[in-house]
Amino acid sequence: MFAAIKKLYRNTLFRLSLLGAFLFVGSLFIAMGYVYFATIESELRRVDKALVEEFSEFQIIFEEKGLQGVDREVILRSASSEGWYILIAGNIVAGNLAFQKVETQDGAKGLIPEESEDEFQKIQFTYSNPETTDVDFQDRRARGLAGPLKTKDRNAGLLLVARDVEATMRTGVRVRTAILTSSAIAVVLGLISSWFVSRRFTRRVEAFNKLADDVRAGNLDRRAPRTYSEDEMDMLAEHLNSMLDHIDRLMQAMRYAGDSVAHDLRTPLTRLRTRLESAAGELGDSKEAQTLFAAAEDAGELLQTFDSVLRIARLEAGERRELLTDIDPKPILDDLAELYEPACEDSGLKFTFGIIPDVKILADRGLLSQAVSNLIENAIKYTPLGGSIHLSLFKNSSGRAVVSIADDGPGIPQADRKRVKERFVRLDKSRTLPGSGLGLTLVEAVADLHRAEFVMTDGIGKSDERPGLNASLIFPRRRHIRTKTKT
Repeated sequence: MFAAIKKLYRNTLFRLSLLGAFLFVGSLFIAMGYVYFATIESELRRVDKALVEEFSEFQIIFEEKGLQGVDREVILRSASSEGWYILIAGNIVAGNLAFQKVETQDGAKGLIPEESEDEFQKIQFTYSNPETTDVDFQDRRARGLAGPLKTKDRNAGLLLVARDVEATMRTGVRVRTAILTSSAIAVVLGLISSWFVSRRFTRRVEAFNKLADDVRAGNLDRRAPRTYSEDEMDMLAEHLNSMLDHIDRLMQAMRYAGDSVAHDLRTPLTRLRTRLESAAGELGDSKEAQTLFAAAEDAGELLQTFDSVLRIARLEAGERRELLTDIDPKPILDDLAELYEPACEDSGLKFTFGIIPDVKILADRGLLSQAVSNLIENAIKYTPLGGSIHLSLFKNSSGRAVVSIADDGPGIPQADRKRVKERFVRLDKSRTLPGSGLGLTLVEAVADLHRAEFVMTDGIGKSDERPGLNASLIFPRRRHIRTKTKT
C-alpha cells in the first residue's frame, strides 16, 4: 500500500493537482475565517463596547443620585431581562445575577473583583437558573464587565454588568464546524480529483514512454496515439509523429546508402585483395611478392573496418534486437576461454577464468561472443609480457549478471574512458599497434542493444604504472527486460 502511495506521489501532475487542492483549501479556510471574525468576533466586540457604555451610565447615575439611585436602576434593568447585573455595596446586594448559579471561565478568581482593585475586569462566565430544569436556561455563556463605583477618594461599591452571548457563541461553534467540515471535504475531493486527473494523464504519458521504448528498440514504424482534441498532449503527439516520420525516412535513406556503399565498395575491394594475393603468389618469394602480400593485408583490414562500421551503424539503429533470447552465457564464455587460453600462453600471459552457472540473460549469442572477444583481444594486445587476464561471470549485489574481463596492463586513464568508446578514437600509446579504433565502439553498441552497461574501471594491477583495466558488461535483471518485436 505504501509503495502504491509513494508511486502515486512521484507523479508530477498528482503533486501539482494536490498543491492546487491544498491552496484552494487554504484560501477557503482564510475566507471562512474572515467570515467568522466579521460576524462572531465583531458581535462580541459590539457587546464589549455596549458593556463599557452601560457601565459609564451607571457611574453617572452614581455621581448624581448615589448608591440608592444605582440600586433602583439595577433593579429596573434586571426586571427588563435585557442584561445581567449584580451590585455589592456594604449591605446592599442587588441584581438578577445574584439568584443564578454562576461559574467563571478563563481562570478568573471570582465573578466580582476584590474591593481593593481599582481596575475594570472583563469576565466570561456561565450561568444557570437553579429553579428550572429547562436546558435553554442551563449553562448559558455570558460576558461581563466588573469594576468599582468610584468617588473621589474611595470605592463605594462593586458593579457587574453582563450580557448573554449564548446565541452568538453557538453560532460561532456552527461556523467553526462548518469551516473544518468544508475544509476536510475539500481535501478529500482534492485528493480524489488529483488521483483521477493524474491517472488519466499518466495513461497518456505511459503511451509516450512505450513509444520511446519501441523507437529505441528499432521499431520506427510506431506512432503516438492521438485523440484529435488539439490539446497540449495531442499536439505533442502530432509533433512526435511528424518527427518520427522524418527520422524513418532518414533511416531508410541511410540503409539504402549503406547497402549501396557495401555493394559498390566491398566487391572492388575484395577483387583488389584477390588480385594482389594472386600476383604475389606468381612472384614467389621475391621482395615484390612480400610488398603485394602486405598490400593485400591492408585491403583486408580496410574491408574489416568497413564491415565494422556497417555493423555498428546497424546495431545503433536497433537491428537484431528482435533476435534476443533467453540464454545462459556460461557455454559461450567457456568456449571463448578455451579459445583464448592458448593465445595468451603464446603471448606470455597468464589467463584465468571464473564462470558461475545458471545465469540467465536476454542476449544474442553471436553479438555477445563478438563483444567479449573484442575485450579479450584488447587485453591480450595491451597487456605486457608476464601479465594476467581474468575472464569472469558473476552476479553483483543487485542481482545483475556481469561479464568481466580484467587485466594488469597499463589500463586507460579515467578521463579517456568515455572517449575511447567513440569511433576511430585511439590513444597515443596505442597508435603503433594494429587496429582501427572501432573495437570498443562495437562493444558499446552491443551493450546498448542489450540494454546493458559497458563500464570500465581499474583492473587487477598492483601499481600506479600498471593499474590494469576491468571492462564489464552489466546486464539488467531478467524480470525487468521485455522483448521488443516488430509488428
